[in-house]
Amino acid sequence: MTTFEEGADGGTITGDNGEVYRFSAGSVRSAPPLVARQRVDFIAHEGVATQIFAMDGPPAAKPASAYGDFDLGRVIQRTFKAISQNGVTFLIASVILVGLPSVMQVYGQSLLVQAQSMEGFTIMAISWVLWIIGAYVLQGMVVKVTVAGFNGKAMSIGTAFAAGIKLFLPLLGVGILVGFGTFLGALLLIVPGIILAVMWSVATAAVVVESRGVTESMQRSRELTKGHRWSIFGLAVILFVVSMIIGLLVGGIGAATGGGFMTGPVNMGLNMATTAISNILTSVVGAAGVAALYYELRSVKEGVGPEELASVFD
Repeated sequence: MTTFEEGADGGTITGDNGEVYRFSAGSVRSAPPLVARQRVDFIAHEGVATQIFAMDGPPAAKPASAYGDFDLGRVIQRTFKAISQNGVTFLIASVILVGLPSVMQVYGQSLLVQAQSMEGFTIMAISWVLWIIGAYVLQGMVVKVTVAGFNGKAMSIGTAFAAGIKLFLPLLGVGILVGFGTFLGALLLIVPGIILAVMWSVATAAVVVESRGVTESMQRSRELTKGHRWSIFGLAVILFVVSMIIGLLVGGIGAATGGGFMTGPVNMGLNMATTAISNILTSVVGAAGVAALYYELRSVKEGVGPEELASVFD
């Protein structure tokens, strides 16, 4: 009744209802090894498939997706549509989780530059920790709200915040491993780092939507991005350019005031505002972009629609 994709120690089975079930090799009861897209019968329990038997007949051909081919423009459109539809929730959450730590960081920097004080160093250290926590909680919130919104389901800011807190540790784990891996790859003439970054680009969405572990989410991202990595790289370039434009705009505002950002209270206040705005915008656009990209990949590769994706939050 299902298809399956091979994994390192078993794999995943996609049921006719669109649900994805994990299984281990020891759960396969058929004598011959299973192959990709093999029709199987199994018993499902709490997201795990057991007692798996291959059904008679050759593997079914992978059906054409009802959602067409991968469309980069569609991903960008969904990204900004999600932001516009959830603007109030994203604004409040991003101001608290990213904006305030950014303001603290600028204030700490100004104290450190002007007086070389321990107070400035302490404020910078605290703000950095708060920013790391806030950035990953915000990422979980934005992905959760965006995916739920694909099926027209609104999510309160309290529910989204609770979900972001719950997802903080696995998202942090993915961030550390992905960051470390891409850094090592970048040391090898940069290109391997870019490849790894693209390969793992929807790992955070797999954590949020599919409740997968850290390494399992990275493997899931590797499977979903296969065959579309050039398009994903193009999306990453576009989002990077958008981030650069945001940075140049807010930097230009500061430069227009004359002098350095740390030379006086007016400039410091402006720097606090522009830094917070820049970090807020780039964080929200990046997280919403990951959610839209994940949805596009699930749609075109697995034929999963908004109802199946949003149902995971019921």
